[in-house]
Amino acid sequence: MSSKKFERGFMERFLIALDCQTDCEKIIDYMVRVLKGTQDCEFKILHILATASPDKLRMEEVQRIEHMHAGRPDLAGYFWKKEDEKIMERCFVQAREKLVIGGFRPESVLFLFAVQSGDMAEIIHAKAAELGCSTIVLGRRRPSLVKQLLVGSVSTSVFKSARGSAVWVIEI
Repeated sequence: MSSKKFERGFMERFLIALDCQTDCEKIIDYMVRVLKGTQDCEFKILHILATASPDKLRMEEVQRIEHMHAGRPDLAGYFWKKEDEKIMERCFVQAREKLVIGGFRPESVLFLFAVQSGDMAEIIHAKAAELGCSTIVLGRRRPSLVKQLLVGSVSTSVFKSARGSAVWVIEI
């Protein structure tokens, strides 16, 4: 038995990668069901926004995002659609509600986002390491056989490249 569990202030940190598409809330439902009654957990919920060309955005959207760049250097040079950001925000609110209703403290839930600046699996692993998360949780949809052969899946890439962390892949 690991003494780590009994250290004062020890928390299990989960990075939950949500794509904010239909049925992604099943991941949160699973977490609530499996971890019910556990208090020493933190949930870092990550969404990766698709990039958009600033030429295709309204000027006020570009200015709003450029203003955000000052506080988030990791976002500098990247742009995304406001509608995608709104979908993400709704997804985050639903995730928090489910976790809180499931018995977890609101302060144990943190939301963050990144932009798709490279390989999704690498972004997920980098965020997990940066945040000290020992477990990565993500969903997996059944892609067509052709798509799976040609491009693979994010969950498969995250699983194959995991080093020093657990990966939970939830079928959704």
